[in-house]
Amino acid sequence: MKQLSMALLLLSGSIGLMFQREEPAGGHAGSRLGTSAVDIRERGAAGNGSTDDTAPIAAAFGDVCASGGGTIYIPSGTYIIDPGAASIPLCSNLVVQGPGTFKVKPGTGDYRSIFAAAPPGAAVDNLTFSGVTVDQNASANTTATIKVADAGTHQNIWQVYAGTNLHFEKMHLYVSGVNPINVNGATISGVYIERNFIVFRKRSGQPPFDNSSIYIDGDNFHVTDNTFVSTLADSAVTAIEIHSGSGSVAGNTIDSYEIGMNLVDLHGASATGNNVRGAGYGISLWSTKTMDSVTIAENTASIVQVTRKIPVSWGIATAFINGTNGAFSNLRISGNVVTFEPESSPREIAGHANYGVGLQALGNISNALVLGNQIVRAPVRGITVGVADAKYTTARVSVRDNQIVDAGSNFSHGASSYSAAIAVQGNLSSIEVARNRLDFLSIPFIGRYSYWSSETGFTFSDVVVADNYSTAATGSPANGLTPSVKQAYPRQ
Repeated sequence: MKQLSMALLLLSGSIGLMFQREEPAGGHAGSRLGTSAVDIRERGAAGNGSTDDTAPIAAAFGDVCASGGGTIYIPSGTYIIDPGAASIPLCSNLVVQGPGTFKVKPGTGDYRSIFAAAPPGAAVDNLTFSGVTVDQNASANTTATIKVADAGTHQNIWQVYAGTNLHFEKMHLYVSGVNPINVNGATISGVYIERNFIVFRKRSGQPPFDNSSIYIDGDNFHVTDNTFVSTLADSAVTAIEIHSGSGSVAGNTIDSYEIGMNLVDLHGASATGNNVRGAGYGISLWSTKTMDSVTIAENTASIVQVTRKIPVSWGIATAFINGTNGAFSNLRISGNVVTFEPESSPREIAGHANYGVGLQALGNISNALVLGNQIVRAPVRGITVGVADAKYTTARVSVRDNQIVDAGSNFSHGASSYSAAIAVQGNLSSIEVARNRLDFLSIPFIGRYSYWSSETGFTFSDVVVADNYSTAATGSPANGLTPSVKQAYPRQ
């Protein structure tokens, strides 16, 4: 399934990564495979920043692959490559390492990928890229125009459709394409993308297009301690998009991407300790078939919905998009901090999908825990549980021990009729909202409801909102709960 982030649409820096070249007795860098490394300079690459080195580099990769694999060493220097003329071949048992830079030739034009298996569907097992820099040189490639419908223009760096044990680590990547790291296939497993510094840059004049700097469709993934940076002008869409498998996304920093991450149809997976800044949407959970046993914990998301001029925004939420009608089960959303940009004047707002944490999907949701999160200045709702669509049910959900500050902070009069710290709606069964703290600190008072529910045309069964605590600096939030909601636990 292709990226889903277009349904929602619409910083640069440097980190020094040092590579230590170890010279064994033979005079070449050592390899994880125990063979001598092939030095691309010794194979004819100039590395002077102006000579087109595509042919000797492609030949070096081809020779190593023909021999069954090995290590290729990229010495210091800038190696000009022309992926419009030829992709550099990938194969199994290949290690590419060194402090050098691959830089796309100015005026290369449209291209599919820099590195790709030959043929494209061939399995690539035991692949490592470490320490190198790749610069897609978007500003100088003025003859290229990316079109998502045309894969020949996608400007991927890596394209791997099958394989296991794939490592991308400790690199500088200046990316411009649809899916710069594109690891995508039914047999993909064991993907490790760790400690990279990734900058998304769009060529001036290039129309905005859907993009994910890391795109994985596979199992046993580990996306850890990467840094992603961009600017609003560069229109970076999604930093991390992952489909289908199990694994972890941990410790990443994402700055000025529209979407921190899209997680799709995962099972036995987690996203923990990530920091998303300057986003419109923090972490989006998508289910086209089923998502099961996923934990979203201890992340921070800073949402700049006003700066981005978007009518909907969220911190962590199940996707509310027709066509993604799968089920969610066994979700845990805990210990996250979601902060929205302050609102200062009325603006266009869409109320159906604006929240810090949202369990609202066009699919069934069961067995979910929303625990110990902090949500500040949500424009419409702090937490929403359930969907106003009679075809779907939300069951066995507990919302406990969260702190919600100044929910309903948007000044639009249209949104005020349904703004609330916590909202429950749709067909609900066994829902508990307990021990949450609601603070309305704005002066003058902006929000409207502490709690709000909608049950007309739906079925409420065992919906409890009790033992919560609310404060207000001025004014008083209204209670918008309907009669079927139990507002106290029965006496024991």
